[in-house]
Amino acid sequence: MTEVRCSSSRRSGNERGSGRLSSAGSIALTPPRSPAMNRVPSGYLMRQVESPSTPSKWQRQHEQTMFRQLSFQREAKKTSVKVSKEKAQKLARKIPTELLAKEWMNDNQVTLDSRAYLVENLLPTLILGVEKLLIEADKLSLTGKEERDANFNPVNYLAQYLMRNNPRYSNFSEASPYVKSLREVGEVLKAQIFQLEDNKLAKIKNEAKRKREEREKAAQFKKQEALRRTSTLEEQFLDWVDNKESRVEMALVQSALKSFSDMVEYLPEELQTLAQYSQVVDATDDSGRTLVLRDFVEYIAGFVEDYPASLFDQFVQHLKRCSKAYHAELEREQRKATLSDIFYMCDNAGVGVLDRHRIISLFESFYDQQPAETAKLIRLRNPRKWPVVEIDEADSESEDEEAPAKTMASKSSDTADATPVAAESAPDDRPASAEEKHEAEAPEKSSTEKDSEENPVVESSEPAAAESVTVENADPETTDAKKPEAEETPEQKEEAEAKDVVAPLNEGREPTRAGAFSVSFAEGTNLERERTMITTRGTGSQSQMSAFDENTVNMSQFVQLTETFLGDSPALDVFQSLCRYMRDGYIETEEEKMARLKRAHKEVQLMKQRARVDNLFEKWDNEGSGYLEIEEIETIVHKYKDGLERQAINKAKLKCLQKSKEKTGQADTRLTKSEFRDLIYTISDEIPGENTFEYFVDFVESCVERTYAEKIRGEARKKWLVQIVESADTSAASLETVYRSVFQALYRDAETYGNGKVISSNISILEQNLKEPSRGEFCMRYIAATSDDSPFLLNQVLHKDMKGITFAAIETGKPLHVPRVSNHGNIQFWNPNRAEDDREGSFVVIPLKDKRKKVFGVIGVDTLRDPHSKSIFITHEIQFYQGIAKAFSISYHKVDTKRKTLRIVESAISWICRRSENVHEINVYLVEPDGKHEDYVLRRMMLAQGEKDVRTFKMPSRLERKDNLFRDYLFKCVDNSDTVTADAYGQRHFAFPLRGGDGRALAVIDISTGEASSMPKHERKEMLRMLKLVQKAQKEINKESLDGEKTVVLEAEKEGEDTRIEVMFDRLMLQDLRKNVTKLDSRAYAELKSYASPPTVIHNILKATLSLFYPEKAKTNAFEDWSVCRQMINSDLNAKIQQFDPTAEGCETIPAYAIGEPLRDIPHGVVAKHSSKPAEFLYNWIFVCLSLIQHTKRMRLAESMQERSASMLPTGMTPDHLRLREDDD
Repeated sequence: MTEVRCSSSRRSGNERGSGRLSSAGSIALTPPRSPAMNRVPSGYLMRQVESPSTPSKWQRQHEQTMFRQLSFQREAKKTSVKVSKEKAQKLARKIPTELLAKEWMNDNQVTLDSRAYLVENLLPTLILGVEKLLIEADKLSLTGKEERDANFNPVNYLAQYLMRNNPRYSNFSEASPYVKSLREVGEVLKAQIFQLEDNKLAKIKNEAKRKREEREKAAQFKKQEALRRTSTLEEQFLDWVDNKESRVEMALVQSALKSFSDMVEYLPEELQTLAQYSQVVDATDDSGRTLVLRDFVEYIAGFVEDYPASLFDQFVQHLKRCSKAYHAELEREQRKATLSDIFYMCDNAGVGVLDRHRIISLFESFYDQQPAETAKLIRLRNPRKWPVVEIDEADSESEDEEAPAKTMASKSSDTADATPVAAESAPDDRPASAEEKHEAEAPEKSSTEKDSEENPVVESSEPAAAESVTVENADPETTDAKKPEAEETPEQKEEAEAKDVVAPLNEGREPTRAGAFSVSFAEGTNLERERTMITTRGTGSQSQMSAFDENTVNMSQFVQLTETFLGDSPALDVFQSLCRYMRDGYIETEEEKMARLKRAHKEVQLMKQRARVDNLFEKWDNEGSGYLEIEEIETIVHKYKDGLERQAINKAKLKCLQKSKEKTGQADTRLTKSEFRDLIYTISDEIPGENTFEYFVDFVESCVERTYAEKIRGEARKKWLVQIVESADTSAASLETVYRSVFQALYRDAETYGNGKVISSNISILEQNLKEPSRGEFCMRYIAATSDDSPFLLNQVLHKDMKGITFAAIETGKPLHVPRVSNHGNIQFWNPNRAEDDREGSFVVIPLKDKRKKVFGVIGVDTLRDPHSKSIFITHEIQFYQGIAKAFSISYHKVDTKRKTLRIVESAISWICRRSENVHEINVYLVEPDGKHEDYVLRRMMLAQGEKDVRTFKMPSRLERKDNLFRDYLFKCVDNSDTVTADAYGQRHFAFPLRGGDGRALAVIDISTGEASSMPKHERKEMLRMLKLVQKAQKEINKESLDGEKTVVLEAEKEGEDTRIEVMFDRLMLQDLRKNVTKLDSRAYAELKSYASPPTVIHNILKATLSLFYPEKAKTNAFEDWSVCRQMINSDLNAKIQQFDPTAEGCETIPAYAIGEPLRDIPHGVVAKHSSKPAEFLYNWIFVCLSLIQHTKRMRLAESMQERSASMLPTGMTPDHLRLREDDD
């Protein structure tokens, strides 16, 4: 037997490729891969080795092996051929049906269930039915016809087939190959459904995969968005600075962030809810911190990281507008530095003011000298029109605003060298007496001054500051420009005397350049530039508020006036030309300069004297009552010179008492601060000799001494009185805080200096008794009370025929004190539950007086709740209560003035919005102290948008200067008390000030025209007319607060104070229109009569006008005929217009709505296009009349409803009055 062995070391590559080694190293034979391999000997694969085995045995084994291999290959071939034949047969059967059935198999997973249901239940029968229907139609030759065959209904045929072959009862359709193919497709679809529904793991994996892809996609988008935002903020940084190494102030960035919150209301509604910062913006930085590029990006990104892309883009646009405003402000600061130097050059007398009329005259001359072709390019504002000049000073607005007026073209450029105004004429060389000083000072007094004079609260540190002021050196080069401004009232001089006086300049000043602009000055000019005031932003103080004076301007007003004249973004060459023109044109002669210096010296002396007298009054009036008894004064002043000047003193006393009686209409032996000052001036004038004033005041000061305990008590009480007055200044026109401050002052005083008394207090106001006039002309209504008495007192009315000492105090005008209430017998008790033996205590009534010493209410204080049997009020307590009454009176009238201002402004802005479509919105702000004595704040009180009702904010927001750097135009308006035109956040704004009696801004009307930089001429004219009227109304309110005289024209104004204020603005409009109508002559009315067939607008205006006077004819439509209207256009119509009172009794029956209906859809601009003055005047007149008629109806209806509801309310339950608790802080 021969062995076949293989040595691993001698195998060739072919041997390794053809054999397979077993685990023992022998070759395992495998079936050959082809018949040829079976016939080929395998000797080349292996080597025959001699063995002792016989050859026959090997041959048999080899033959068996080969036989098995051949058998295996033959069977495999047969099987393969059979399978191939079967596959071919199946493929042949499936080809014609599968191609159609496969259409139901696609990758849409959404319709998988629906397709499986249709394939299994509906399609096997329906498809065959449709096939039969088509065959039948083809047999009947209907396939090519468009018309229907009356003998063949395809729907019925298909329905019959479906009913006859219902799969429930017939399996005929199963014989069709197509149906078999559908069954196969159905099985496949079911398998797919099974995989989707039952394979939860696959479903979870697919869901996880989907979410992962979404997260990756969101992360990628977030990453890209973050990179985009970073890049955008870096670009924004470069918009603020010049290069990446520069820095941006933190305060600017914070102000931009805070201001975006104000712009949210202008965004789409879907973005407003998302416009919340990710974190709260910190308080505005005041340390001067700056941000580099990286800090800038990180700081802002931290606030807007949650913003969507669209909102972030809006935020970026806001930052761009802020950066643009920042660069514009930098340019203005550079111009301001130059203009301040110009101011100092023109003010060669060093008194701190320039002649306003002369400055405007220079503007007019410069404006007229500009060539006509370049006038529009340089965009200077017309100096004869608003806002360069005041509204009442401006020329008629009928001309185009930008058209250069050439009315003064014939004048030479020396116009500015005209004779100075008469106010600057030199005074008499003789020394002015104290009486003359007082008389010279009196015309400058205002309502605010008188508030201060009657206010018992004055700091006592002013005289020392005033005495340190000297003006001996009148050289203009050694005199500062910080002289008290001529427009300042004595009250502001008193409050800031140490600051607003003439003081010497530093000598040896260096010449200054004209800022960043190359403006040349005269050789040897020395100027002192106050760089801190010029370059510092957000550090203003309330003392920066300048009063408006029509004759003079200070430096801040001069800069603002020049900026207004230059317009928006003036060219550098134009600015330089104007600076040179003003420098050369403003010339002041030596006589004028000396006259100004003498006047300044005189004013400083007056201020020093006044400060001494006021300080003496405060020292004497230790308890802050606000009054001094004339007898007490006489006791001391008669001792002057041992009584030698008694006759002169008595003569001066009689003069002052007579003057006071003429002013107030009643004799009063108690002197206010202003009356005491007049008395001192008069006595010093009556006593002969030099320096009488100083000697006399020194003597009186030496006679008035207070103990240390009295001084401490007086200082504490005056501090509480200050808080009462300040509460009115910061109350946002609300009396609630004033009431609270009054009661808190009473509680503190009773606890500290009243031996711990338990007191109660109330405030009542005098009202006209319209309901029950038989019980007296006036009655008292309780408007505030402490918490224990409020349920019994609030809204109660005390008549003169009832018990009480209140009316006795009103008639005498003096406090009345009842030491023992139980023994008096004439005290009204409002608490019905108070027992007879529980009426022990003391009661004092303090009258409330206005500036003319007329009583308008009382304050009552009692100790009925005090458990001690002896708790009476002593003298110094009653004096302090008089001081509280004085402080409350001042506060009450301040709040009342603000309320009246807001009411007339509300009427004005409503008219502006209705008549000016291009007015985007109007905001109204009140000016208030910030409470820290550092600056003032603005209270946003009203908002008007379009024709919507004016929104009045119950909780008005506060705008501080440091937080609103990009709305600085509002604060400039208040600082200078002048109109400011500016762009803020991409919108045009007009800030118009409403001034108080002292000339300072009391409120600001902010008119926005949106993105439009100008308004149509007729809308601008109407807006200016309304602003002029609201300014006139404010002047009337200021006059009323000063002298108490009220103007009553209409019948409705006689019904009450509230009604009078409600219709005041409309009344002024009516008076203005009456004045315009009186200017219409027969020629003007002939224009209307000349129409044979007038325009519809003209006809409607005349029809509405005549309907007011002839309502009966209007009901019969008589005025639809133009000939009837034309016959009534005569002089009688003019007289009727002059006499017509829309608020008179009976006018409420006029159908105002029906009369005005034809005019409601007629814009004011359409009337102006007809160029008919009569029609335009009548159009405005009819609207004012209709407004007054409707307004009067509403007020009378509201009053009747209020009276009805008030009678139904329980005692003390009214929403209009305040209830206070003793523990309120």
